[in-house]
Amino acid sequence: MRALANFLSCSHKTLSILFHEVLPEFIRLLILALCVLWNYYNVVRTNYKYVSMINEKSPKFSYRKGARPELSECSICLSEFAEGEEGREVVECKHAFHRRCLETWLRGCYMATCPLCRSLVVPEVVVAEHRQMKMQLENCAVEKELALILLNALHVRGSCSYGFF
Repeated sequence: MRALANFLSCSHKTLSILFHEVLPEFIRLLILALCVLWNYYNVVRTNYKYVSMINEKSPKFSYRKGARPELSECSICLSEFAEGEEGREVVECKHAFHRRCLETWLRGCYMATCPLCRSLVVPEVVVAEHRQMKMQLENCAVEKELALILLNALHVRGSCSYGFF
């Protein structure tokens, strides 16, 4: 009989610890993990939209010397095009650049315009969404809170009192 009383007392303490300490922490951790996943999804979606707009508005081409005599050098790096080298041509203004030069320019600047005439390559709405996503990545408030909770859990329960950490 005493063994049963000890078992019930022990299980009561275990359930009390589980429902009052471990479960709320786990739920909070789960919610924060879902927020991190949602943020990651938004980053991937926004980047995909931005890159697909770059691909749509500045298609790739392979340079052939005789095909485009007016095109001799990239205006970004000032290097001449080599035979068979990949380039990109901005649809709006027909300016052409090395593929990597234009991609670096469009991903680096916040306006996504042609380096020569400043005509829009990517629509302003997509640029604004991409810019906002970059600023959110710099802030990362949810990820910081998640890291603090994990560090706190490791510190408080460092003795492995519950066996989870």
